Amino acid sequence: MNKNFQIIKNVVAEMGGAIEKIIPERSCFFVNISGKRILLQHYLTISRQAFGSVQLTKCKDITYKLLIDNGLPSPKTECFYKKSYNKVEAIKKLNKLKYPIVLKRATGSNSRGIFTNINDLKEAIKIINKVLPSYKSVIAQEMVFGKEYRILVLGNKVIGALEMIRPHIIGDGISTIQKIIKEKQRTTKKRTRFDKNLIQILKKQNVTLKTILAKKKIIYFKENSCLAEGGETKDVTSIVHADVEKICVNASKTVGKYLVGVDVICKDISRKQTKKSFNILEINGKPDLYIHYNPTHGKTRNVLKDVIKFLLKVSVSLPTNK
Repeated sequence: MNKNFQIIKNVVAEMGGAIEKIIPERSCFFVNISGKRILLQHYLTISRQAFGSVQLTKCKDITYKLLIDNGLPSPKTECFYKKSYNKVEAIKKLNKLKYPIVLKRATGSNSRGIFTNINDLKEAIKIINKVLPSYKSVIAQEMVFGKEYRILVLGNKVIGALEMIRPHIIGDGISTIQKIIKEKQRTTKKRTRFDKNLIQILKKQNVTLKTILAKKKIIYFKENSCLAEGGETKDVTSIVHADVEKICVNASKTVGKYLVGVDVICKDISRKQTKKSFNILEINGKPDLYIHYNPTHGKTRNVLKDVIKFLLKVSVSLPTNK
């Protein structure tokens, strides 16, 4: 069962409402609450404008252009399309970027279609040539570093914020890194590949898969949060700086959405940001809400209750079948 839907059922019940009807083929259902009847989907989306609002967040290339055009901080980005791909032009674009870079599918989600830590032009061209025929559109982006956060914006305020902690292990002074990773991922949804990319990530931290990790020493084995591979979450809603909230709300307005999940990287979410220290990585128009419930660290934020109250204010009640 969809995790968002399970949370929706629980919160609607707590608010004295009920789920009336489910249409599985369309992932939609009726909610009857506070005298109103509204139609929802498992993934909630609330637009500020009707035209193109879905495409603005689905297509990362459009999102980045809008962010840059509106003076919002985002890593330097170049885009490539199957229909117009030209290797000579691609090389010119890639040479404008500072390495290392990340390549990702322009319409991908859930950490799929992402290639991190690309260190030279040759490797970048090789990956683009391999994936572009099936992906149809790819973006190349300068890698930025810091802590990763998911900021949930509703209307003109932040209603939830999580630090997205990369998958990591803690040494016991006895086991190798390879063994600890395998143990950690016994129950994860996805297993990390022991490939060239992992070896490079470990090399940056001066270790290998065969290294016996000192007791209490922390080693990261992914360069993005990736919850499916053992990433963790930490609620940081109460410390989000007003400057960060303003940037994220402006980002939501830029893509025409009332409800968005803004993925950012910065050093410290509790401080005023500079253009160089803060970057918007992605804007999710259908953000997962369940991740704000029972985070790995910190308290639950009942964000869905805020969302439903917002919908009740702006929605026209649908007639019943009675």
